Amino acid sequence: MEIAVVRDAAPAAAAWRAVVAAARAADLPGVPAPVREEVLAGLRGDAHAGGTMPPAWAATGAEGEVTAVAGVRPASPGPARTAADLQLYVHPAARRRGTGTLMLAAVAAAAREGGWSALRAAAPACTPADVFCLRHGFVRERVVHHLLLPLAEVHRAWLAELVYADHPGYRLTTWYAPAIPASGPPEPRTGGAPAAAEDPGGLAAAVPGFAFGTGSGVPEPGSGRLLTVAALHTGTGAVAGYTEVLIPPAPAPRAQHCHLAVVPAHRRRGLGRWITAELLRRLHAEHPQVSEVETAAADGDGAILALGEQLGFRPYRRTHDYRLHLPG
Repeated sequence: MEIAVVRDAAPAAAAWRAVVAAARAADLPGVPAPVREEVLAGLRGDAHAGGTMPPAWAATGAEGEVTAVAGVRPASPGPARTAADLQLYVHPAARRRGTGTLMLAAVAAAAREGGWSALRAAAPACTPADVFCLRHGFVRERVVHHLLLPLAEVHRAWLAELVYADHPGYRLTTWYAPAIPASGPPEPRTGGAPAAAEDPGGLAAAVPGFAFGTGSGVPEPGSGRLLTVAALHTGTGAVAGYTEVLIPPAPAPRAQHCHLAVVPAHRRRGLGRWITAELLRRLHAEHPQVSEVETAAADGDGAILALGEQLGFRPYRRTHDYRLHLPG
């Protein structure tokens, strides 16, 4: 077996996708395999914008076949190198041969050399990945509940009622932005937000990845996009709350609902349900290829889980979030 750094995303995308698809089929039946464009965008990272491709590795067998893949990317934006998110997939036919252990060792050594203090990983509960993390010194930090909503079961007229209900003092706005599709499940949503409700920049600082914008153009067909729906306070123009969904490149059918936040001063006014209903309405109207929406909420986040239940999301599976500390 040979482990090599992946330096060119295009030729690696097909092999990477094959390994991820096989691993998901074995561990998570029913979870759609990523389309090639999604994998390619994830591998390239910020390279399309003039940045560098995130570190990635591939393990090959005796016949040159790719048996495992791994990659890391910063867990949060900014120059601080505290933790990196790890993606590691081993083809089912290559498991129990030490492949995953060797891949992890290579990734951890490179991350440590690059100045990272920890690796984060998400493992589906009760799967080989879950056991792998526990055996290799990862510390379990939290349990995440994944919920799934088949859009065909959500009546459009009911969504319209929720969207067009009066919310005095607030108005909705939406925009699209290019997005690098996530190679894993969505990040757990949070109801947290800064106390300074009057400053959109404050919301951006408190929620990693948030970018205030006003563009509302419909994305080009077949391209991955991040759709943001926000509630603005009409008196100040400040963002009172927002939610986002990652729309995959066609023909992938599952969108990932990845963030929901309402500023504390604007809570208990139905804004969370309002903006989420508008997000679902737009998926119905503008993205016919999307047939289901997946979301996630950390264990104990009762408000988020209750909102999902109100809108028709159903419990689907659980993930364990882990952290591996990298000694200096």
